Amino acid sequence: MAAYHFSWIWVLVPMLFFGDSQYKDYLFIYAIVMGLNFSHRHFGLPYAYLDRHVLKAHRRQLTYFPLVAMGLMLLTPVLVQRSGFASPWGRPFVQVVVFFSLLWNFWHVYMQKFGIMRVYMAKDPAPLERKTPGWADKLFLFCWFPLYFSYLGPEHKALIFKNGPSVKPYTVPIIRFMEEHQALLLVPSALVAAAGIGIWIWFEWRTHGFANRARISCGIGTQLLLTGLFWLDPVKVYIAFGFSHSIEYMTFVWAFQRRRYDKPLAEPALMEKLLSKPVRFYVFLIGFPAVIGVLSVIWGRTVFVGEPSVRILGLTGLQWYFYYAVYESLVHFYMDGFLWKIRRPEVRANI
Repeated sequence: MAAYHFSWIWVLVPMLFFGDSQYKDYLFIYAIVMGLNFSHRHFGLPYAYLDRHVLKAHRRQLTYFPLVAMGLMLLTPVLVQRSGFASPWGRPFVQVVVFFSLLWNFWHVYMQKFGIMRVYMAKDPAPLERKTPGWADKLFLFCWFPLYFSYLGPEHKALIFKNGPSVKPYTVPIIRFMEEHQALLLVPSALVAAAGIGIWIWFEWRTHGFANRARISCGIGTQLLLTGLFWLDPVKVYIAFGFSHSIEYMTFVWAFQRRRYDKPLAEPALMEKLLSKPVRFYVFLIGFPAVIGVLSVIWGRTVFVGEPSVRILGLTGLQWYFYYAVYESLVHFYMDGFLWKIRRPEVRANI
């Protein structure tokens, strides 16, 4: 419950006692969250590449897309330069990739919560015909999106533009459209939200009278977080989203690996050897990327303040970090799409 349902409380409540600037008022909380967020994106890599069974089963998927993503990242200095053969289309291409990564990030975060809820439903002893269907869980999670666009977008447009300058060319027309048609969109958007909550509650009651406490707890925790955007600082809630997602993911992978490598595999894997000392393994796996993520936030603010930025191939170190995070996140989202499919027997066996 602390990891899957209410981990967002750990950082959201402390942030409420500070001002509104993540770079001044609660810099270190923000830095820690960004560090853990960066860390969790690498959390599944050892399982993917250091377990010969997994690598053999997904060799093509674990080879071609990551290579293309990393190749595009290395080409970024050429693509974003204002002169040269790539100048007419390079910068717009990178902006599209960043915007696509942002959209995929939203989808990925919500689908992880959806996956957790479906695991709880799969373990429920109720007859299959009475169980809450997947579409009801999806509607329950995504039902607030129309109101996010029609109400929160126009309401916090200055905040969105300030915190998302790299995707501003795409958010400006969307928010402008919502402002122009807000009067027509608000009521239908509210009805979608009400329908999503009402349908889910009805199915949960029909299953066996709210007896699945794990799903009820998960539903309450998730909805408190989803609706927090309406009555709390959206930036703080968004940061709490990122923290919650990271903790959920790392807890899931840890629990999965604990079961998978509890007994020796038919063919030994390097992961078994690494996990023979789990504390050392996980401290390094979490800590090393987390330190890099923290430094990316505090660099120039509390560390090397006023020092000129070091440029490599025309980009600063922080720019390289940003573009690496964009492309690595795409790899992370892509890999999670097949590594943790519950439909696969070898995944279900370890949950």
